[in-house]
Amino acid sequence: MKDETKVGLFVLSGLLFLATAIFLLGDFSFKSHYIFTVKFRDIAGLADKSNIKLSGVDVGKVKDIYIDKDQVAVVLSVRRGVEIYKNSRFMIGSTSIIGSKFLQIDQGDPSSGVISEGEIVSGENIISLDKAIINAVADLQDFMKGFNNKGEFTKNLNEAVANLRDISADLSEMIAVSKPALEKSANNIDDITEKINSILEKTDALVAKIDKGEGPLGALISDKNSKDEIKQTISNIRETSDSIKKMMGKASRIRTYWHLDSRYEPLSEYNMNSFGVRIYTGENRYYYGGMSNFFNIKNKDRGISYEEKNLVDAYMGWERKQADVYVGALRGNAGAGIRYRLFYRDPLWGRLSLFLEGNDFSRNRVIKGRRFNDPRYDIGADFKVNSAAQVGIRVSDLLEVKRVSYTAKILFEDKDLAYLFGLASGSSLALK
Repeated sequence: MKDETKVGLFVLSGLLFLATAIFLLGDFSFKSHYIFTVKFRDIAGLADKSNIKLSGVDVGKVKDIYIDKDQVAVVLSVRRGVEIYKNSRFMIGSTSIIGSKFLQIDQGDPSSGVISEGEIVSGENIISLDKAIINAVADLQDFMKGFNNKGEFTKNLNEAVANLRDISADLSEMIAVSKPALEKSANNIDDITEKINSILEKTDALVAKIDKGEGPLGALISDKNSKDEIKQTISNIRETSDSIKKMMGKASRIRTYWHLDSRYEPLSEYNMNSFGVRIYTGENRYYYGGMSNFFNIKNKDRGISYEEKNLVDAYMGWERKQADVYVGALRGNAGAGIRYRLFYRDPLWGRLSLFLEGNDFSRNRVIKGRRFNDPRYDIGADFKVNSAAQVGIRVSDLLEVKRVSYTAKILFEDKDLAYLFGLASGSSLALK
């Protein structure tokens, strides 16, 4: 073979290799495709030639990206035979936190029709993960700045605590005025109980003699009906004595706590306050009554918040070392919640508790111009600073708006209020 022939074959092989590389790297294909355009406000770093995934399956590539006025147009090249319906959702997806971007299509309903070639549709403008992290860090910085003396959060919290102190002071004053009379009544009841016990001991012996017909009274009362009436009267006295004992025992077991919860939602610049009373009637069971999202209806919102205001809380709960379960009315709607302390034996991490709440399970209404169809689920975490204070974070309405808020909670015991509740519940028992 001549040298010229060898050189020609070598050049031809190189050209074939180069063409193959260009074909592969250029992502050329012999498959037929159709083109349509999706418009976004922000494509969050989506690159040209990125994959297109329909319900997780690769169906094409991004052909071109360009600016169209105030929007970004993304031209899609999709394999023919793959039908995409008009009410499908178009979003920017990511393989991981730092992974590559792709265009995600969630298939729609066939009744809406099929997207045709050359058609223009709208994509969903979901905030990207990196921006969400940046916003969260910025919100956290603003929140921490709010703890200084000039912070709005601190100001609102101080005002709420001051109002709660005024309420507690008024209540304490009322109890102080009535407490001597209540204590005197309780002492009188104790004296009466002791006297009743003494009488009952004597009447037991008397009844025994009456039954046997012994003694002057037994001899005088020969009528069976008279004997039965006397025995019934003595039995009523004994039941009254037992009721008084139960009343005093019930009053001594009751414990009451004032509960103040202040939440700040950075996205809407909205501060929510909730307050109420938690009443323990036994070792592990409690009742709670109060108001959620306490707000002056004359004030105007700084931002859009989907929290409904001035709602009632009324629920009962069972508290154990590691878990706390409660059911009843949460924010004015039937619901339930659980609070779990994962490391409850650890001196430090035992102060951390995770919680999940669900309520409003049949929700179907419009709030602030937005329709809500799914139940409300909240998750979050609280850290116990000391016996009376907690701080934490909450993500509200996971299935709908997913709003983050920061919380501060105060819980302190009021023994005078417990004394008042104890006597009130005991009195109702005695009247039955």
